[in-house]
Amino acid sequence: MKQTNLCSSSFVIHPLSSREETGETLDSLGSREPGDCGEACDNQTYTCSRGFESPTSYIFTMPWTPTSEFPHPLSRVKQPAGYRLSYQIVDSMIWLGIRDMINDLRKKKLKLRPVTYLSGSQGSEADVPHAYIWSPHLVPKPKDWGPKVDVVGFCFLDLASNYEPPQQLVDWLKAGPKPIYIGFGSLPVQEPQKMTQIIVQALEMTGQRGIINKGWGGLGNLAEPKDFVYLLDNCPHDWLFLQCAAVVHHGGAGTTAAGLKAACPTTIVPFFGDQPFWGERVHARGVGPPPIPVEEFSLPKLVDAIQFMLDSKVKERAVELAKAMENEDGVAGAVNAFFKQLPRRKPEQSQHLNQPIFSQYVNVSVAPKS
Repeated sequence: MKQTNLCSSSFVIHPLSSREETGETLDSLGSREPGDCGEACDNQTYTCSRGFESPTSYIFTMPWTPTSEFPHPLSRVKQPAGYRLSYQIVDSMIWLGIRDMINDLRKKKLKLRPVTYLSGSQGSEADVPHAYIWSPHLVPKPKDWGPKVDVVGFCFLDLASNYEPPQQLVDWLKAGPKPIYIGFGSLPVQEPQKMTQIIVQALEMTGQRGIINKGWGGLGNLAEPKDFVYLLDNCPHDWLFLQCAAVVHHGGAGTTAAGLKAACPTTIVPFFGDQPFWGERVHARGVGPPPIPVEEFSLPKLVDAIQFMLDSKVKERAVELAKAMENEDGVAGAVNAFFKQLPRRKPEQSQHLNQPIFSQYVNVSVAPKS
């Protein structure tokens, strides 16, 4: 039995003649709902691929391949001398948390030998193809990444084509110059009232109109309505950002991509994870100010950030980047990279070429034992 694993949130593609041929085996691995599992996914998928003797390819939104050009996004290494080492350190720390679960899977389900303390982190060091879905015009492929690593471009959902904005929003947009978008999605805000006051004051001090996405953090509770502020519940970014002069957000990879595609100068207010990395990349590309960590969010810093984004040269660079991204097709690039890296088939495997391919999530629990 041969399978091909494509990991982007425990995702697996099976070129098999029958779903029943593997369904029971995969379902027996656990019952966790599929989701973005990061390095835990790398380890469990790598383990499953070894158990099934199947090739594996990772498709991921942030760098996990060691490089000397920038640190691991989950590390906070500042010195270039430590950039490459940071990948091994992050791998090792994550491996400490999931080692028992992975070894339990190997022994009980896959009949493989357990891996040791030092040899368990396969995320960054394994000789496995990676396709990274961000724009090479934002973060070029590092010179020390080999031929098994591709940077293919951002992947987008075209939600704008079917979206009908509320008339109130359309009228507000037509009533003045393009606004600045400010929102943090589903992330919790510790002091939403204070943050809302800072946002409104910063818009007023810079003479800008603003759209505040209330999100899940409770932003936008105004003591009295402001004609230069529009409070928004939900709206596709690919439509909304085209109506905006600039954007301020948490720095998730998808939101960052949408803002840059719309040629919006961008300020990132990172909360955790890879968000500081994207804030630093945006600033390094010259299309936004230095990131403002959420715990440092203040009126002076937001005012400075807005003024930075309003600079005509920053806008020119944002337009230049957006035009470069127009020629990218991350979805096609990821598919091409996946097939490019597939091992050549042996003659006895040719029977699978004309068989249907179906997909299934590998649902492996990543929760620690209680």
